[in-house]
Amino acid sequence: MDENEVRWYVIGSVTRGRELKIRDELRRENHECFVPLRYDVRKKCGQRQRTLVPAVTGLIFLCGTLEDVREIIRFRHDGLFIRKSTYSNKEDYLSVSDHDMRNFIAVTEQAGENITYFNPDEIHLQVGDKIRVNGGMFDGREGVIMRIKGKRRRQLVVSIPDIVYAAVELEPELLELITSGQQDSTSIVEKTPESSPKGNRRTQNIDEDKKLLSDLAHRLLFEVTSSYQHEKEYFLWISELRRVRERLLPYKGYIAAQEAELAIPLYLAAVKLEEDVEAAEQRVRKVMERLNDSSFHKLYIRLYLARLAGDEESRRKVEEQVAAWQGIRLTPKQKEFLDEYKLLFDSPKKD
Repeated sequence: MDENEVRWYVIGSVTRGRELKIRDELRRENHECFVPLRYDVRKKCGQRQRTLVPAVTGLIFLCGTLEDVREIIRFRHDGLFIRKSTYSNKEDYLSVSDHDMRNFIAVTEQAGENITYFNPDEIHLQVGDKIRVNGGMFDGREGVIMRIKGKRRRQLVVSIPDIVYAAVELEPELLELITSGQQDSTSIVEKTPESSPKGNRRTQNIDEDKKLLSDLAHRLLFEVTSSYQHEKEYFLWISELRRVRERLLPYKGYIAAQEAELAIPLYLAAVKLEEDVEAAEQRVRKVMERLNDSSFHKLYIRLYLARLAGDEESRRKVEEQVAAWQGIRLTPKQKEFLDEYKLLFDSPKKD
């Protein structure tokens, strides 16, 4: 570790219960200092009151180079010291990068009272995917998504490795996968998703790109005739299809409907481009299992699997559904699906 790098060092105190006072004094001296807080109910003047208290006893973070931090605490009378790791024979000071610390602070401060803190031995991050949130209150924030015992909904977990973990409930947002849960996820890092080609620009408008990818893939798979595939415009479409697909590949939806809206056009594009078809098919099959039987997303997935993957079970279920609509007044969505069904199975398959 570069001792000249500005980092956040974990500071301890020989005097317990003075974290907030120490933090305030350091801030008055124009030092960046942070203490994770949580709400607690305590009795004051005979009345129970909600108040903010340190989330972890004795946990203070101080920003600066190693020499800066040593100088700051050297002449204080608080009994401050830089905490060392319980690993590496206690030779390494506990610290975290400025990027990771600011991410942690942003999430915990935005969450307010809807946050739960854990000690390192209370939570296991390897089960989750490392993600970046796109949209909503935690837009741009990074962490690990996982389901925590005792919590009904999935949580966004941010961590200071080996020190403290914080979990906040996620609203249904689009999540960009950074690294899979099979890899080491004990810290939060920013890196280009491995599924996205190096140098490729991420999408600036997910909804617009989803529609564009769906329209392009559909047109090229089911509407363009073989004779047109030698025209210059056709190759421009193929090039655009590949670019849009690459922009969307790093993303996945938190709830099933959002994931289906991404997975379906990505599957169609993969089939047309003949690139990563198996992975794209697995993705649509996986989200199909999460969708309700009444979902039109599920019906469309079965339709495309029947046509493009030759899935007879999917075709049987689609035909059963189409037969069940005979003789009833159709909704606009049902009419739209029937038009798609007729296009895919009443017209010749495009090469």
